[in-house]
Amino acid sequence: MSTTLRPEPADLATQRSTAPFRAVRFAPVEIDVRQRDDGVVMVTNRQPLGELPVRQIGDYLRRHARQKPEQTFLAEPDPQGGWTRLGYAQARRRVDGLSQWLLDRKLPDDRPIMVLSENSIHHALLQLAAIQIGIPVMPISAAYSLMSRTCSKVGSLVRRFQPSLIYASDPVRYGNALRLAKSLGEALLVSDKPEDGLIDALLQDAFETAPTAELERRYERIGLDDTARLLLTSGSTGDPKAVIMTHRNTIASGVLWDQVWPFLNDRPPVLLDWLPWNHTAGTHGTFSMALRHGGTLYIDDGKPVPQLIGRSIAHLRELRPNVMVNVPRGLDMLVASMEADPSIADDLFPNLEVIIYGGAALSSATLHKLEHFSAMATGRRIPITSSLGSTETTMPATMGWWPPETLGTLGLPAPGVEAKLVPDGERYEVRFRGEIITPGYYLDPQACQAAFDEEGFLKTGDAVAWATPGTPEHGLVYAGRLAENFKLSTGTWVHVAIVRGELLEYLRPCVADIVLAAPNQHALGALLFIDFNRVRKQFSECAELSDEAIARHGPLKDLLAQGIREYNARFPGSSTRIARALLLESPPSIDAGEITDKGHINQRGVLALRDQAVQRLYCADADGDDCLVFDSGA
Repeated sequence: MSTTLRPEPADLATQRSTAPFRAVRFAPVEIDVRQRDDGVVMVTNRQPLGELPVRQIGDYLRRHARQKPEQTFLAEPDPQGGWTRLGYAQARRRVDGLSQWLLDRKLPDDRPIMVLSENSIHHALLQLAAIQIGIPVMPISAAYSLMSRTCSKVGSLVRRFQPSLIYASDPVRYGNALRLAKSLGEALLVSDKPEDGLIDALLQDAFETAPTAELERRYERIGLDDTARLLLTSGSTGDPKAVIMTHRNTIASGVLWDQVWPFLNDRPPVLLDWLPWNHTAGTHGTFSMALRHGGTLYIDDGKPVPQLIGRSIAHLRELRPNVMVNVPRGLDMLVASMEADPSIADDLFPNLEVIIYGGAALSSATLHKLEHFSAMATGRRIPITSSLGSTETTMPATMGWWPPETLGTLGLPAPGVEAKLVPDGERYEVRFRGEIITPGYYLDPQACQAAFDEEGFLKTGDAVAWATPGTPEHGLVYAGRLAENFKLSTGTWVHVAIVRGELLEYLRPCVADIVLAAPNQHALGALLFIDFNRVRKQFSECAELSDEAIARHGPLKDLLAQGIREYNARFPGSSTRIARALLLESPPSIDAGEITDKGHINQRGVLALRDQAVQRLYCADADGDDCLVFDSGA
């Protein structure tokens, strides 16, 4: 089966803009591709990784505190509608005071500091204070505390890792998680507000501690191979693993990024970002980029959800960042906002040099529209690129640094990264080696051993293909997760990521996500997670209906059936054609492991937990009120 299902769109509404790309200072594309006798393809960047400029992450803060003390480092929205700003010199004073406070409490460096709450100035300062004295920080998803009734994942993590300190900004919002954690360990509970009988200390008080010579002695002991952070994997295949991120990993990741994007050195980056710091994209992307270059990070209190996207749009119009790091859902909603109000593009694009996204595939329609809006606002298209990385690779292992000829490319290996492409049919399993790669998993030697092959390459579990076979300069494209794919009873492989991505193009915006079913069945089926909020807006008669009633709403079923018929007409093969679909009555559950804290659907988890739905899907006839069945001629 080909790894590219859909040809370039033929209708004018989805044609790419022909405007020239804006001039951005990228590095030249110089890649070596070598095929070994065993069929493995080795891909490396001819530009070696540059010298690491600092010995530990804290050196960046100290450098900028000396050179640009009044420059805003961090900013967050204040209650009056403005911004609370913190300069580099002030940030260093607070960080050093907090580091001394941690030392005074003799916190061990073999037990992490756990952060439960969202991005904030205080969260950032706590991370930097701990990291510069060798205490690893473990930020975890706020969803584990706020979206879970039982906070079971918080409890599991506290038992496993026994944090020495747990921070949550609001002791009321995070009260259930904090009380559970207090019952399971001996962590010091710290917050921004008092809560009698629960909170042991206030972070604001700790900032006022006077540093001593002990702080400098501890600071000087920390080097490249000391642990800075412990970031959790999504846990889609079991309990989350804690990935060790050293100072070397983080610093090297920044160096390779700056080598292929040298324009970052031309002016300090201004970034607006909501990406959570328990994910590598947020902490090693935007947060590290601002710190590394002495730029400014505005912490966005908006998100790509209907009730908050307006906040993000307002901030973008006000701040006009020069680099955007986002996820496909965020870019989809940005485009929808610009379609409703094209003046947003006039505010955003003149100062924006590049957009980079990751975490999932971005629809071709959104990519085309972003290019068109950019061209309308500035006369030139903005480069839009993606990357391939994971928590274990710190941030980007591959990335793009050229105007993309092929939309959706993952780019190519960055300097200092070796990519090993292991043949897997018409695609390749991709593995990486380099200074950005984690040394392993915290307190999990078995996982460490399983993660690397005999040559020391990290086994990512991802598959890739060439965007343009024979022209490696065009980059790689994503070809799915190896573990997600399954065989039908005919022996035909279903490439889940590819089919899912193409099918979603025909079912948006009413379908939020899709799980393909099922191994060993005779035909391909689809479980459809409905975007109930979008349906209520699109069908006025659904405004007051329950989720269960919407899943049986005739006009919605007709619309989705038409989309699947159009998809099937284009992809009639047995491994791509949808024979049956079931509209699910409830969204995926984070408590049940159907969706990860990163918002990714857990294909195998959904199939296991919704086995009855799968059985109904394959037993259903055309009269089922929540099923869609397509005969061979559909």
